[in-house]
Amino acid sequence: MNTHSDNMVAKPIDLTVEIRSADGTSTEYYQADEERIRKTLHLLSTPRLMTQPQLVLASEHGVTVVPVRGVDIILARTSGHAPLIFPLIFPAGLLDIIELREEAQAENVCEKLPGASRWLSPLVSQVEVHTLGGWAVTLKILAATGNPVQDRRQWFAHFMDLPVVAFRLQKGGIGLINPSNITRVTAHPTPEGVPDASLPMELLRWTPSRIKSPTNLAI
Repeated sequence: MNTHSDNMVAKPIDLTVEIRSADGTSTEYYQADEERIRKTLHLLSTPRLMTQPQLVLASEHGVTVVPVRGVDIILARTSGHAPLIFPLIFPAGLLDIIELREEAQAENVCEKLPGASRWLSPLVSQVEVHTLGGWAVTLKILAATGNPVQDRRQWFAHFMDLPVVAFRLQKGGIGLINPSNITRVTAHPTPEGVPDASLPMELLRWTPSRIKSPTNLAI
């Protein structure tokens, strides 16, 4: 007689790593071995990943070397357990950055970060990040609030100072943005404490590069 456990089939775990480059091209790599997936995710979660000269991707079939200066975004999609690289530690406190896909609606809800002793505020901001290669990523920022006004000033002021902008993918995995290749960050609503020297201008339009035009800007 078959038991319930006999009828259960474990869902296979795999990993797809997409590298979106500054020349507008995208390259994907695949792995299905669980041990190698864990090792890859661990290495990708290194805070200084984007500060090293190059990325090396190796398998039994060959080796690929990618200069980090040419990497805009890395998307590691997996159904397996991604390493806990959150919350990020900012001068303002704890920060969580989450992918916001086009079909998703920004929900004004409270969440709690693993290990956090304070509740997160509702949605702090929706942030659009654009890179050299014409790639665009929309993120939502959640922060643990102690001094809400000061927190909002701090996270936006130090956003570009991170060695890597790391965020969680809604369908599993992690995303990494190379801060050196960011061309624009637009936050909605306007964060508190914008510098006095800011130009008082509204965003009118954005035109993708005619030379570097990725076919798909969505995650």
